[in-house]
Amino acid sequence: MAVARRDVLVALGATVAGAAGALGGDRAVAAAHDRVPLPFYGTSVSGIRPDESAPGATHASVVWAGEAGGQRRLALTFDDGPDPQWTPRVLATLARHDVPATFFLRGDHLSQHAQVYAGHEHHEFANHTWDHPDLGRFTYDHVVDQLGRTGDEIASVFGRRPTLFRPPYGHVGGSTLLAAAEARLTTVFWSSQMREDRCAAHPDTIVGDIRGQVRPGHIVLAHDSGSADRAITIDHLDAIIAGLHADGYELVTVSELLAAAPVAARLPA
Repeated sequence: MAVARRDVLVALGATVAGAAGALGGDRAVAAAHDRVPLPFYGTSVSGIRPDESAPGATHASVVWAGEAGGQRRLALTFDDGPDPQWTPRVLATLARHDVPATFFLRGDHLSQHAQVYAGHEHHEFANHTWDHPDLGRFTYDHVVDQLGRTGDEIASVFGRRPTLFRPPYGHVGGSTLLAAAEARLTTVFWSSQMREDRCAAHPDTIVGDIRGQVRPGHIVLAHDSGSADRAITIDHLDAIIAGLHADGYELVTVSELLAAAPVAARLPA
């Protein structure tokens, strides 16, 4: 810890040195961490290429939700798959209700388990990087590789390249936004989500929880791979979809939800 403290104090100078005396070393380091800017050129926070050449895109398309336009429409999305145990259950439930979803796929998982989507190719398949790193820490070249490899894998399996991208953990830097824009990918976040952690003690409450969260135009985050608590959503997906239908919602893909909206950075209403 001594090295980290010294480096931070040197970077910040006398102001933080004074704070160290007032707050104590560890607290000063924590406070300083929030005030020291990350390196810019060539790093994950940079919006330009490492060689400082001009960006290859004029703007980025970033969405949290779709334009409701008076319609009660939602998009269900599932991250991190395919998973050989969970994804088939999700697909079977969607088929029972005859609704589509958007799957944000990990390239490494798709390369191993693409067969789970046989007969379900009508869903939308989107880019969620190759192996789910925190892109907020990655340089431009590294992001380009993550998106490119995954896009190639999706095109190889489904015969079409993805048009949507979701950053793992929702973390981005300027390099991520630039790489996505140059690949003509819309960066998709979410406006409501399955909160399994809040429902762990009473799993059936997840149905009411998501019904209470959503609004027309929302993009709903769920997962079909990962920690054990996420099975709560999969176990209750029939009831979740039935409940949303009972509330008058039509379930569509993200691209269908966004089709009527202009291509620009959008915020939910």
